[in-house]
Formats: sequence, structure tokens, C-alpha cells
Amino acid sequence: MQQRATVLETDGKIAVIKVSRASMCEGCHKLGGDGGCGGHCEITGLVAGNGKTMTARAQNNIGAVAGDKVEVESDSGRVIGYAALVFILPIVVCGLFYWLGSMVFDSTLGAVLSAAAGFALSFFGIAVFDKMKRNKLPDIKITRIIGQNEDGQLN
Repeated sequence: MQQRATVLETDGKIAVIKVSRASMCEGCHKLGGDGGCGGHCEITGLVAGNGKTMTARAQNNIGAVAGDKVEVESDSGRVIGYAALVFILPIVVCGLFYWLGSMVFDSTLGAVLSAAAGFALSFFGIAVFDKMKRNKLPDIKITRIIGQNEDGQLN
């Protein structure tokens, strides 16, 4: 997935970029005046701004500086994988815990309580994965500088 962005700041080989919301955000049930998603998209790892833009960390191997207009790229398969992690994993774990609970407790109440515990546990696992992921290189890469920086110099 390719998109245009503006570099807000750089720190070595990592840049903070601002991007307009992708069309994938359209129709999201969490959209609202403040982004609605609490400021952090669980699918892409982007941070929501004013509801129209988001910030994200990106690999900056080409030396873009603050103010540059850039083209960024991320692997679509990876984004789909993160979406599956957030939306499908909790349902699968919930079903698995329901089945296990019905085998262990031999009652509907036990199965339902087990399913609820599995559902909550899956989000704990996603939170741990997210924390580990933040310490690694971002999945988004700056591929090309297409505009000027703040000093008005063409790059």
C-alpha cells in the first residue's frame, strides 16, 4: 500500500510522518469527532490525529527531513495480517474457550464464562504483541522524497 505523507520529525533512521486517513478508515464503527478509535488504530498501528490525519513511525533510509513531502509504502499483506489478529483471533479464541469450558464444566454457564475469559485473554495477548512490536523497526518505509522541506529547498 502506497501513500503520500509529510515528515514531522526525524531521529536517525526513524521518522514520524503525518498521513491522511486511508479509505480503509471510511465506514469504521470507531470513527467520530476525535478519531473515535481512542487515537490508536489497532489495525495499522497509526495514531489518529484530528480525525482526518494520522501519525506513524516510518523507516527513513533515504534521509528525508522535517517538512519533506514523501511517498511511503507498507506491505498490504502485513496490514491484512494485523487486521486478522485484531478481529479474527478474539473470535477464534472465544470459540475455543467455549468448547473447552463445555468439556470441563459440563454446563452452559461454565462454557460461557470460559468463552468470556478467552475473549479477554486474547486482547491481553494482542496488547503484549503490540508492546513487543513497538520496539522493532516500523513496517512503513519512506520510499521517495517528492516535495520541499520547511526551508523551501527542493529535494
